[in-house]
Amino acid sequence: MKVQTGIMRQGMKIQKNKLQTLVILTFLGYLGWWFSFQHVVEKQGLSVQWFGGTYGVLALLGAIIGLVTAMKWGGFKTVLGRSLMFFSLGLLAQEAGQLILTYYIYGSKIQIPYPSWGDLAYFGSTLSYLTGAYFLTKAVGVKYAFRKNGYKLLAVLVPIVILSISYWIFLHNHQYDWHKPLTVFLDLGYPLGDASYISFAVVSYLLSRKMLGGIMRPGILVLIFALLLQYIADFTFLYQSSRGTYLSGKYDDLMYMIAYFVTTSAMITFYRTYKHLRSRPLQPNSSDSKAPNSETA
Repeated sequence: MKVQTGIMRQGMKIQKNKLQTLVILTFLGYLGWWFSFQHVVEKQGLSVQWFGGTYGVLALLGAIIGLVTAMKWGGFKTVLGRSLMFFSLGLLAQEAGQLILTYYIYGSKIQIPYPSWGDLAYFGSTLSYLTGAYFLTKAVGVKYAFRKNGYKLLAVLVPIVILSISYWIFLHNHQYDWHKPLTVFLDLGYPLGDASYISFAVVSYLLSRKMLGGIMRPGILVLIFALLLQYIADFTFLYQSSRGTYLSGKYDDLMYMIAYFVTTSAMITFYRTYKHLRSRPLQPNSSDSKAPNSETA
């Protein structure tokens, strides 16, 4: 029986390594491609065009892995499953926005308008990430943590600090065109929405030490890093698009690509956590033996 269990664990390890290797090699391939055309990026040649239109495959790959992982955790039947599901849908929305912008630049051959149909997908991604982060806080037991005054204070201070920093860095002295209400809405919605889901994720990480012995913390930490990169990339794109200075294939695309890679890595980490919990022998009367696909509302 022990030999059979050992073989099963070794098989799962090989499967996880193959998945991680695929993602890493895909990322390194696109990273090398990005470096290869930087000296001629202003010419917007075919290499830049194909790069801009295809590096979103990292987001698509992450969405697929995330959806599979979410289903492993119970899908919409569990809180954590719902969280991972919305993060995966956010990645899909990112890829949709990427394809729309590629059409604007290389299909219609026009400067990206702001707002555009791409913003419908990108802001939808922001809302999906925000919803995913909200369910993540529920998954780590924020409802029960709020019974302690210290955690209540933490949950209030973290969002205030992050939102305040976001306002002073990105929105202070910003000139709003109030004749374009949709533009104003997006100018406010993107940075504040991004700051809000980062706040939720940080609170989740700080509370997660009590969930399954802290085994969820690595996945949440990687996810926080990914959301922070997404936040920086979103603001850079928003700033450049509103001023007509965005150039495909430059550093903002690199930032998005890294964010997709790290988010995908977070999905793999949650997948590995699930497999690890499933491979552990169940201990009677142990709080760590709770089935990973059970409800944690």
